[in-house]
Amino acid sequence: MAVDAIVTRQNVLCALMAYVLMANVINVIVKRMTIFKHENFVLDLNAAHKSILYKNNKLLFMGDGYKAIQILISQSTDSEPVKKKFKSQLQMREKPKFDNAHDEIERLRREAQAAIVKTPEKKKRK
Repeated sequence: MAVDAIVTRQNVLCALMAYVLMANVINVIVKRMTIFKHENFVLDLNAAHKSILYKNNKLLFMGDGYKAIQILISQSTDSEPVKKKFKSQLQMREKPKFDNAHDEIERLRREAQAAIVKTPEKKKRK
């Protein structure tokens, strides 16, 4: 990578630090790119906002990475290696577990439902 910069003598150190920081950021971005192969599937996570899932070298899905991982898990015969590889992504999206039995709002909702008096509907005249 070539970086051209015109700097004064005082700013040489700042320019070198900026170059080193930029090189480190590029290395981090390059390391993040992933292609995961499992059975007859290939999951390409190279794009930031789009993942591509292939099955038998044919496009199966293009879109959200989490959804692609779920499709890969559901359609593979041995999903344990996939779950192990993407454990952190799957845990981040885990659905919250609520305990409705002791929830104050749920109790109030039940009380309000019980307090509603149902009136019989009047028949319309013809």
